[in-house]
Amino acid sequence: MKSSNRYLLVTHIPFTRNAQGSAVVDGLWARDLIGLVQANGPVRVVAPELPAGEGFKTWGPNTVELPESSGITFRGFPPVTSRLHAYRWLKIRAVLRDEVQQADVVHTSNFFPPYAGLSYAHHLANRLGKKTLFVIAEDFYDMLSWEWVRPSKGFERWRRERGLRSIDRHVRDCATTASLTFLHTPAAVERYRLSANRSFAIRQPGHELDQVISSEDLELRLDSLRAGRPLHLVAACRHSHLKGLDFLIRAIALLARRSAHVRATLYGSGPETSQLLALAVALGVADRVAFPGALPAGPELDAALRQGDLLAMPHRTTDFGRAFFDGMAAGLPVLAFRTPASQGTVVDGEDGFLIPLDDVAALAERIGMLHADRNKLANAAWAARQRATLNTRSEWYRLRAEWTNSLFDTVPEGTVSA
Repeated sequence: MKSSNRYLLVTHIPFTRNAQGSAVVDGLWARDLIGLVQANGPVRVVAPELPAGEGFKTWGPNTVELPESSGITFRGFPPVTSRLHAYRWLKIRAVLRDEVQQADVVHTSNFFPPYAGLSYAHHLANRLGKKTLFVIAEDFYDMLSWEWVRPSKGFERWRRERGLRSIDRHVRDCATTASLTFLHTPAAVERYRLSANRSFAIRQPGHELDQVISSEDLELRLDSLRAGRPLHLVAACRHSHLKGLDFLIRAIALLARRSAHVRATLYGSGPETSQLLALAVALGVADRVAFPGALPAGPELDAALRQGDLLAMPHRTTDFGRAFFDGMAAGLPVLAFRTPASQGTVVDGEDGFLIPLDDVAALAERIGMLHADRNKLANAAWAARQRATLNTRSEWYRLRAEWTNSLFDTVPEGTVSA
């Protein structure tokens, strides 16, 4: 069902423009925006606009151009990159006022510094009697504790801890006052469910049904696995400390000492790629761990994942869960540390396997068990594929549109559906 109501999305995620004036955005975000349009209808995005050629960075490996014909239109505001840019909030608020006044549904999400002030759009929409949709994606509190607060020291650490507590209060307040809250991850459900006036727990898969591995191709792969070839683990993520890839390399080194021939391909890149390469060399497993680089989401990544037997996700913090479903669509059971994200997404022992957090020995033991018990791994692969067929991007966006459109029906206050 497509809504005729004007949908406004206010976000801290930046964009830039090409020479033709089309918005250029991160490829993964573009996929989400297109799914939103297909389910809801046209979307108006208000976000930081970076001048062309000024170091536009994405969190994924590619960018996508979105012309107005895509159904997605953009209005930019001046980016805020330091406290010296505080004066820019006068302009930002003027843009937000103008756009919120014209909207029927105002969609905001959890706030990362230095954009906590975007909550102004949510509160203004409430004052004007607009419908408000608040989205809490991942456990940003945990992420910011690790990546923003933990590296700082002294007064700066105190300032950031104080800032994080303030942002957390902003999020709880927005969830309480929103017409509808979407909790994107199990971690968000756990932390904010009781604060929300009316909420739904949702998933964020990136695949469609035609991207799920065929039963014939999966059976061929499992036949070769049962024949006894080396077990092949794959990972596809940014190479950063919280992704835990160093734990995986250490586990493979432990298995090598036990003569278990296990290899891994670690797709992606990031600030720790060189350290991970050095670790593999130091532990004597450089011949068992490959680093082919980052791949764009889509057919190339799908094909690469299908070459594996098990998706390794030893993440040390919580996540969207998108990568879990990418692996399942390739017929890969998921091997992950036990976190709120993995516990709420992977059915342990059925379509994946969960390991105590930060436990290299347990990680190696589970990989070794699956290396020896190929039938158990094959059964989990079939369960993962089945899970992927039931959790497609379009199906979840259909549900989101249905719940969003319900804002214009009469809904009892205090309903919690997460």
